Amino acid sequence: MAHARGVTIFAPVSKQDPKHGRWILPLVVLALVAFTFTFVNSLPPAEAPTTTAPQAGEGTTTTEPPEETTTTTLAPGIVEFVATADALSARADELSDEAQIINDDYDDAGYGATRDALSNLKAETADFVAEVEAVEEPPAAADRWSDVTTAAVAMQAGADKMLDGLVNTSGSERRLEGLEDYNIAAATLTQAIDAAKDAATGS
Repeated sequence: MAHARGVTIFAPVSKQDPKHGRWILPLVVLALVAFTFTFVNSLPPAEAPTTTAPQAGEGTTTTEPPEETTTTTLAPGIVEFVATADALSARADELSDEAQIINDDYDDAGYGATRDALSNLKAETADFVAEVEAVEEPPAAADRWSDVTTAAVAMQAGADKMLDGLVNTSGSERRLEGLEDYNIAAATLTQAIDAAKDAATGS
């Protein structure tokens, strides 16, 4: 094909952009922003913590200063005396209960069994008196322990009276009198032991 001399012929240029991919990224970013905005707005509002000022006398803790305590260390001899006295007091209660049971069961147990039981009680009480008399009480408790010894001897007299009332006296009056004497003496002994302990410890 012949061309005119001195004339340059250009091919027509398309106004359409062939690089379609350059618009995809901005669209994706825009979509993400729109999604994030919509998601955030759909969330429920955060609850603000509410604080209530404590009323007068409420929500406050008052710490009292600890009470002063006094610790007294007893001498080993005093500690041993108190332990022995407690054991003797408990033993007196046991003997008193035993005497009461023996007499209460007389009608069911009969004469022979009651006689044997009272004889045994008499022997146990004699041993008990010996234990009381053997105690080495602290000087501060000497007078009080004398009362304990006197009460123990009275228990022994009550045991003798119960057995004698059963064996040598008709009826039950003397035996029951011996029981009453025994129980009174046992109660007196425990009270005297408490007084002796107080005197020994300075209570």
